[in-house]
Amino acid sequence: MSTTTAAQPADESAGPSTSAGPGLRRIPKGKRLKGESAARFTRDVISAYRTMGIRPICEATGRSYGAIHHLLVTNNVPLRPRGYQHRTSAVPADAS
Repeated sequence: MSTTTAAQPADESAGPSTSAGPGLRRIPKGKRLKGESAARFTRDVISAYRTMGIRPICEATGRSYGAIHHLLVTNNVPLRPRGYQHRTSAVPADAS
């Protein structure tokens, strides 16, 4: 059993992050993405931004806040206002 736990951290860093949502993967520091891998990363980040904020995406991918912000802005993704709270339930706000 100890061999499985030792192998898990290596697998997590190489593959998609489980807490990051589907499709997000950690990019090694200093690695430049080109071609199809850059396009796939862009699609994954835009998709993740629908349910996550920029900072959690940064933590999951290893990219800086500025890099993720720039990626979203250059792809004409409308940014949410600061302090935006995601809706967690389907109950209307006036049903208190």
